[in-house]
Amino acid sequence: MRPHFRNFLPKLVALALAVGLSGCSAATEPAPPTSTPSPTTAVAPVFANDDEALAAAIEAYAAYQEMFTAVAAEGAINPERMQAVTSGSYEDLMLQDLSDARAAGLRTTGTTTFDGVMLQRVDESAPSGTSVVVLYLCSDVSQVDVLDANDVSQVDADRIPRTALEVGFDWEQGRPGVLTVGSRVAWTGDGVC
Repeated sequence: MRPHFRNFLPKLVALALAVGLSGCSAATEPAPPTSTPSPTTAVAPVFANDDEALAAAIEAYAAYQEMFTAVAAEGAINPERMQAVTSGSYEDLMLQDLSDARAAGLRTTGTTTFDGVMLQRVDESAPSGTSVVVLYLCSDVSQVDVLDANDVSQVDADRIPRTALEVGFDWEQGRPGVLTVGSRVAWTGDGVC
């Protein structure tokens, strides 16, 4: 086994448990939702209000979750399917993790759910369309298992089934108004899960 896989298995389990944690935030409590007005020379806002932005982000996250569930359950065959629902460096990280999972013969069973969604901010004029919408949510992996090629579970019995996340959504390249998951990090603050 390559040295890189020794570090990979815990990472994949974390990926399956929280579907791709990529870091931690140092903040301790959710920031109130804010909207940053677009400059007067910019085009009209895509979202009429924060509720519309939140609904679009929830829809985008549900699509991400559905695609990840399918790809991971199939042993990460054709992981490039994740490109339809991810963007930026998070997309690169996700594709590499799924490629490593496939090489290790790992797959998942079950479905991750999410709840406790709270809007952090909306900034339609964000540079490069990155983190246009950011929200907090609670990812629940209690029904997910990670299996090796011999169908042996790789999940620790004492795993934490619910994880608070901060998720950033980017504009899909060339399609303002269409959101993709651009970041997912563990949220250590209170009030999400």
